[in-house]
Amino acid sequence: MSSPILFGVYTAKFPFLENEKQKVRPVIVVSKPYGRYSILTVVPVSASTGIEAVDIEIAQWQDAGLIVPSIARVHRLSALLQSELTSQLGILSVKDQASLLNSLKKLLGLKV
Repeated sequence: MSSPILFGVYTAKFPFLENEKQKVRPVIVVSKPYGRYSILTVVPVSASTGIEAVDIEIAQWQDAGLIVPSIARVHRLSALLQSELTSQLGILSVKDQASLLNSLKKLLGLKV
């Protein structure tokens, strides 16, 4: 796969915190790949209800290639190998990109 698109929505082999298994889940790419192993930063996406203060509802989820209303789980910001990405679903709208960027700034304690 060529270099992923920033704010692109992809499926990825994503590890779960609760156990050692992996499942293919949607993620949003929020960095370029870096280093020898092409490590990139992603925000997991979930259809589950319940939202943390920094998480965002994806307003234009259908345009992003998602099949159900979804939440960007910003509080679960993660690093993955680029090779764990399996396919591209879409890209966040400009409005959703801005919301996600503001949430990332809040999570990292940067000025919004």
